[in-house]
Amino acid sequence: MKVRYYADAEVQSWHEHTIRLLRTIHDEHGLSVEIDRIDERYNSITDFPGKIRHPIPEEVYERDLKRNRDLSERIDQRPSDAYKRYGNFDIAGNIALTDDEGTVQWASTLPGYADGYGPDAGPHASLDFLEDIATSPGNRVCVECLQLLDGDETFCPNCGYELS
Repeated sequence: MKVRYYADAEVQSWHEHTIRLLRTIHDEHGLSVEIDRIDERYNSITDFPGKIRHPIPEEVYERDLKRNRDLSERIDQRPSDAYKRYGNFDIAGNIALTDDEGTVQWASTLPGYADGYGPDAGPHASLDFLEDIATSPGNRVCVECLQLLDGDETFCPNCGYELS
């Protein structure tokens, strides 16, 4: 499993917090992390433990989101509705989970706008998701099969993996 951040989030403090959470996820849980800087707004990212790429939003949409059946089954919206609104790409600020081959299996659908972060945002906001898995990945996802979890399981209901 890899955690991918489509940078940069609209608000700089949220972007910086996301980078810190990704470092925690890598350092404390040994998960692979990477960044696609599709809307570079802030300073360069240094000492990051994963890959940093600089694709354009169209490339990310085509590669990761468009015609992705696994993703379509795991989010509440069609990818075209979630990430391409009125012909404009709305990807920056989102978080994705990929399998080992790099195929997106799940992605947040609220990138972190003022109304998309906090207790009312539900399970689809990127920062809420990252904060949960930085504490313990088993709070939100099975690292073996990428099944989304409710946080109260002791084993994955999909594959039986014992959660830590």
